[in-house]
Amino acid sequence: PGKNTELARIVIGMHDYGTGLDAASLQVVADFEINGVKAGEPLAKQFQPTTQGVWELKLTKPITDLKAGWLFVSIADRQGNVTKIERRFAVGK
Repeated sequence: PGKNTELARIVIGMHDYGTGLDAASLQVVADFEINGVKAGEPLAKQFQPTTQGVWELKLTKPITDLKAGWLFVSIADRQGNVTKIERRFAVGK
């Protein structure tokens, strides 16, 4: 809740208690351009692991004005179950 005045990084955290995550199955797509990657294009390869179960994407140029953006994330566990999450947010003053 509240206002996001700047988007300088995106952090994703996830964990699977059973079989563990299949990190190669990570998919991330945004409906706006990030780091020169056009809307709708895959972003997962741009994320870097920071700690176990946490990936981060640092933006080369922070976003300061975005009326509404969607971020779509999915990952599978080693058993084949897929978890998906969608987040909508805005950036600006």
